[in-house]
Amino acid sequence: MLYKNLCASILVLGLLSSCALQSTSTALTKYQQAITCYEAEDYYEALQLFEETLPLLRGKKEEASACFCQAYCSFHRKNYIQSSDRFKHFRETFLGDPRVEEAMYMQGHALYLESPDVKLDQALTQEAVHVLRSYLSYYPGGVYVDEANVQLEELDNKLALKHFNNAKFYSQLTYYRAAVVALGNFQKDFPDSSYNEEAAYLKADAQYRYLKETKGTAKKEQSDIAIKYCQEFLGAYPDSQYTLVVQEMYTNLSSGKKSAANRN
Repeated sequence: MLYKNLCASILVLGLLSSCALQSTSTALTKYQQAITCYEAEDYYEALQLFEETLPLLRGKKEEASACFCQAYCSFHRKNYIQSSDRFKHFRETFLGDPRVEEAMYMQGHALYLESPDVKLDQALTQEAVHVLRSYLSYYPGGVYVDEANVQLEELDNKLALKHFNNAKFYSQLTYYRAAVVALGNFQKDFPDSSYNEEAAYLKADAQYRYLKETKGTAKKEQSDIAIKYCQEFLGAYPDSQYTLVVQEMYTNLSSGKKSAANRN
């Protein structure tokens, strides 16, 4: 009886070992097929094979390359969010792999390509900016620095335009006090933006219009603020297309201030 049990155990172990070898062989065969499809630029078929193979490659040397190629398959099929997630997974999982730098850049690049129109929510744009800035911080002399800087500048301009349009919208709605605050915040958040000249003009204009709505003792304080914004604009942009308009506002405000002083 003991002999039979021992034989049965040996048989089971032999079958399990055989299945393990067969599973490894199947995984490596499918991996090679996936690589062949990938190199032939058949990214759809390669994706299917990588998805079937990766669970079987856990802990094997081929796992890193399978993950990396899978991320590129998603990228070439223009599934940019999925691709970005897969490049992120690769660089966080295979820290010592020499392709980590490329994966980090591609994570941000894929998000850059998915960045939506400026009229839409810019959460993806902000994420792309974060990843590309992180790449430049980690790899200041990296292979993709020039590309990352160009893309980052474009994304920053898009975010600036989004915030500028939101701030300008308050003026269009005649919410002048809110417009002054929003335009001031825009200038602080985007000090190098090409929209700052128009923002400075619109802030002075909104304050000027808000002054006309102000009553009582607060009028003098709001007048001083309007004069300050006009002076700031004229000092920063003496040759602007808005200079004559702001100069006229400034003259009116100064005359009003003198008249008020004479009455007192």
